[in-house]
Amino acid sequence: MAFVLKLLFILSIALGLIFFKAPVNVNLLESSLAGFQSWKHPLGCDRLGRDIYSLYAYGTFTTFLISIPARAITLLVSVCISFLSYASNKYVNFIIDSFASVFLSLPSFLVAIIVLYSLGSELFVFYIAIVISDWAFVYEAIQGKIREVKESGFLIAAKVMGGSKFYLFKIHIVPEIVSMLFILFVTGIPGVIMTVAIFSYMGIDFGTEFLGPGLGEQIAFSKDYFLVSPISLFTPILGILFLVLSLGKKN
Repeated sequence: MAFVLKLLFILSIALGLIFFKAPVNVNLLESSLAGFQSWKHPLGCDRLGRDIYSLYAYGTFTTFLISIPARAITLLVSVCISFLSYASNKYVNFIIDSFASVFLSLPSFLVAIIVLYSLGSELFVFYIAIVISDWAFVYEAIQGKIREVKESGFLIAAKVMGGSKFYLFKIHIVPEIVSMLFILFVTGIPGVIMTVAIFSYMGIDFGTEFLGPGLGEQIAFSKDYFLVSPISLFTPILGILFLVLSLGKKN
């Protein structure tokens, strides 16, 4: 049943991307068009005359496009910091661990907001904000695995035989953390999706000139005329919900 729902969700997005244009233009002649009255606009149109199905499909696709690289970059940066900590002396290790402890104590969403409002609302700044807000959680998880591997007999033997820290990290530690990184990637995606949606709700959106408004912005816009067109509010909520359910569990 879960597989069927995921398949239907993916199919609904694909159909929207194939058969509908990006909702970037205003058409007041079709403002607040009711749903299920036209094949051209099966779910109707919002207050600006933008097709609701198109808003749903492109908004969900945009959220997906932004969330996946953001999580991947966070994992990559965390792995690099973990290697730096592993390869450095105890003083550098202490400094990195101290910074990680500080970031772990701070609300990640608050950190992301501060970064965005300090550096601007461009997409690359958003990625920086996600990395800064989430790297410590991933770093601590990786460090736990590294400590476990460092105490294993095969790594101690390789070290005694003259293996460099880079060699030991690449040959013995990386294979052990790969599966964990996949789990961290999958379990971290829902948080990134929700962050993207909340930022969009606050008016911090990306790619709107090409792909239309994000799901959060759609919710913020449609809630003011919910009684006129309730489906315009439900579709972005469903988009967020199904994205989280589809990407938030390891099959």
